[in-house]
Amino acid sequence: MIGDRIVVVCTANMIRSPFVAALLMSRLESGAAAGLVVESAGSAARAGLPVAEEVARLGETYGLDLSAHRSRRLAEGVLQTGDTVLCAERAHRRVVLDLRPDLISSVFTVREFARLVESTSVRASASDWPSLVRAAARARLVASAGGSEVHDDIVDPVGQPESVWLAFERQATMAVSAILGAVTALPHLGAEPRGPAGIPSSRREYRRRATASSVSVAPWRS
Repeated sequence: MIGDRIVVVCTANMIRSPFVAALLMSRLESGAAAGLVVESAGSAARAGLPVAEEVARLGETYGLDLSAHRSRRLAEGVLQTGDTVLCAERAHRRVVLDLRPDLISSVFTVREFARLVESTSVRASASDWPSLVRAAARARLVASAGGSEVHDDIVDPVGQPESVWLAFERQATMAVSAILGAVTALPHLGAEPRGPAGIPSSRREYRRRATASSVSVAPWRS
């Protein structure tokens, strides 16, 4: 059984997972999609810490207020039966499955899930969130049978130069944009979410959308 809760996981729960979770949550919190709950945790997190300053500033450029976020460590009690778990890296997926092997069909990396749900065949077989997750899991099994492996981690920018931070931003926002596109296409979650579903293609574009929200802008695909 797939429930209505999404848990985003990274290492410290201070950069990647809170940013991805906040992007998803801010655009799924109205209409029929309000039934989806988005949380985050870190596989090696120290509890109670705020997001990194760089992420707080990055969040502001996308209209996100991350000031209330406090890190929490991933533990068995955090995860529930039916959760969909989206991990920043494949290593986090292994940690999740060590804790909850019963979630094997609903644990993905963020970019893996985004790639899978962009598939026309996956979307065609999904009528709601649980069936979308199940369709993505089936598609992954078919792909793994072919023997090819895709390296689709979200890069960890901590202590890295600006170019790596830009890569993190691009990878995270593109993945979220793909997931949102799949969710808004679901007939049972088809109500219009608050604000645009796609992620702006640049920070300048976000500011333009903030003052002219009626203008439709394509997701970041550069």
